[in-house]
Amino acid sequence: MYKDHVGVPCLLRNYVARHEPPTNLTVAEAMLASCATPPLFVPASIGKDYATFGYTGGDLALSNPIREILAEAHRVFEDQATVRCLLSVGCGHPGILRTPNNSDATAAWASFFRQLAMDSEKTAREINVQMSQLTLYHRLSVTSGLEGSQTCSGRCVNAIVALTSSYLNEIEIVDSLSRCAETIKNGDASSTLEQLSRCLQNLC
Repeated sequence: MYKDHVGVPCLLRNYVARHEPPTNLTVAEAMLASCATPPLFVPASIGKDYATFGYTGGDLALSNPIREILAEAHRVFEDQATVRCLLSVGCGHPGILRTPNNSDATAAWASFFRQLAMDSEKTAREINVQMSQLTLYHRLSVTSGLEGSQTCSGRCVNAIVALTSSYLNEIEIVDSLSRCAETIKNGDASSTLEQLSRCLQNLC
């Protein structure tokens, strides 16, 4: 999302869409913009074409954008374009959310609603059911880690690196990554955008 226009998703494109020019960000800049979720990470300021744009992550308004991504692909590339792999990368399970006591401070309620808005796992479970008959869909998301964190520091970054390394060494995840790589390499699980759209409408 644009820092000064939060609420409307900003799609970071490296292709030309009929209704909007490409953003022309590098991969690194796009990653910084997507991960810039305050207060954990500060908004990213990126200079392009003699102007500086501020970006913030879309977590609060759009924590799992897979439906929006497929809708965009469908608009741009139309029904018969094929997809070899659909990879969803989550930011971890938020843990058990409990409603704060009525006597709790406003900050506790603000934290509760923030975590509720950023929970992408409900959408991920729905998509997993809808895509169950297709082998091109893969989901990666840690089961535990920094859930509930509101601040970040150098130690937080070290924790992210350690938790990511541990996650990627799990046998189940290694197998999942291998299947994902084979899906991309072989293309034997390809589906058209029309088929994917039908799956999202529970018509598979």
